[in-house]
Amino acid sequence: MKIALVFLDDNAGHPPMGLAYLASYLSKDNDIDIRIIDSGVHFNVMEALFKDHFDLIGISAMTIEYGKALELARNIKNEKNIPIIIGGVHISTLPSSFKNCFDLGVIGEGEQTFMEVIKSFIKYKKFNHSDLEQINGLAFFKNSNVYMTKVRKPIEPLDSIPFPAWDLVSKDYFRRNALVTFGEFGKHGVILTSRGCPYECVFCSTTKFWDIVRFHSPEYVINQIADLVDNYGVSHIQIWDDLFVSNKKRLRNIVSLFEKSKYKNKVKFNCQPRVNLIDDEICELLVRMNCNLVLFGFESGSEKMLKYLKGNVTVEQNRNAIRTCVKYGMKVQGSVIFGSPTETVEDMQKTLEFLDFAYNNGADRIWSFVMTPFPATKIWEIAKERGKVSDDMDWKLLSHEAIDNPLLLDPAIDIEDFKKIFFEGRRRLNRFKWNKIFSFLKSDPISTVTYFLSNPFKYTRLLFSKRNF
Repeated sequence: MKIALVFLDDNAGHPPMGLAYLASYLSKDNDIDIRIIDSGVHFNVMEALFKDHFDLIGISAMTIEYGKALELARNIKNEKNIPIIIGGVHISTLPSSFKNCFDLGVIGEGEQTFMEVIKSFIKYKKFNHSDLEQINGLAFFKNSNVYMTKVRKPIEPLDSIPFPAWDLVSKDYFRRNALVTFGEFGKHGVILTSRGCPYECVFCSTTKFWDIVRFHSPEYVINQIADLVDNYGVSHIQIWDDLFVSNKKRLRNIVSLFEKSKYKNKVKFNCQPRVNLIDDEICELLVRMNCNLVLFGFESGSEKMLKYLKGNVTVEQNRNAIRTCVKYGMKVQGSVIFGSPTETVEDMQKTLEFLDFAYNNGADRIWSFVMTPFPATKIWEIAKERGKVSDDMDWKLLSHEAIDNPLLLDPAIDIEDFKKIFFEGRRRLNRFKWNKIFSFLKSDPISTVTYFLSNPFKYTRLLFSKRNF
């Protein structure tokens, strides 16, 4: 059986980890030929899909890519009647948006569900709905309505999931390149050491998607690192956990094993902590693990807005996280959001003041977004009540980078006033771009100059533009 798994984020800059996990899980018990079609590599996805014969196509999409997924599925069905399965965060958090261009929707964590679907497909040579009704975690049409099977329980233990099938992603991801996040040249890899988050920010659907927080064992984490370093020559690893430092005891064990391994001086890391969890011990542990970069969701410089968005975070904790991490020699990066419900111009002005504080106190890079409503979040429900979104909408309207025509959620804010202060924020953020250039020059001046000269117009324009960098 030959399966194509399609990744539609053509600006991701990273390999499709979710599909690589899916491919490895499917391959462990079945004689299946799997190919990952990556729009960041295969610029014509339709052409790549029709170059070969596939028995089944799986598409993964977040909300901002769901419009692309619908268009692709309809185009495929117009040409060939190939069964198509949609999975990913969007359909999992908004199954009511399921359309008949898809044969099945995988809801929630996909590995076990997809495995059972494939076994059923192999057995019956088609999708047998009476059999599919017994598989948890699915959506499909039944009597012209979207039918949902029972919710699937999360996979336990998490270590039973094999490493991602990195051999199926493009080799380009593991070539030496300019790593913008690190500000260095190297070979980049990603790992996930846990699934889920213990917090419930009003704009994030992570808790809804993963249901509970589960952790890989420290031994599994070290073996993931070994796989990337030994087999793919990776020198820099991004730890993609929503909150890597949430379990301090586990972090101590990971660091202890890492220090005893042969990888201590071979690889650098970054991770995403949370400002209210930062203390001296956390920073010491991260430094011992060669984690020289941390990324925070700062979100706002307004006390009122931080309480609304994150519940238990303060502006002083934002500031303290910067000061403490810089003290330990780590680069500090993070993001802020403009345009939240109830946010006033005065609140946004406080965020501008926080950007100044961050720059003056050694932060390495900050970027900004427009508040964007995504399904299964409080922000989505507010946007829906105000007629800004629906279960059947133009999904291309939802983008963090919709800065010229932002989807403002609060009618009290004039769009021109919003754009004026938002672009003032982007102007101040341009200072951080220069930090990044100097970081590259310090790391490898010859490679930096060569890289810039490869496309000077592109990089000069980016440096002086209003875009995030």
